[in-house]
Amino acid sequence: MAKISITIVVKRSWWVDPYLSAVVAFSHLTGIEPDYGKVVSMAMRGISIKMVDNQ
Repeated sequence: MAKISITIVVKRSWWVDPYLSAVVAFSHLTGIEPDYGKVVSMAMRGISIKMVDNQ
């Protein structure tokens, strides 16, 4: 049986962490739940996922 080895590389833009922190801060300050669909959509713009074959 052949052995397959794959590496998953996840990179994020510099602004993803501050964006998520700001969403959490404003959510706590206002007491309103964020629209998680919009938050995920925006955060995924700054995240790249790549699979690399290790052969």
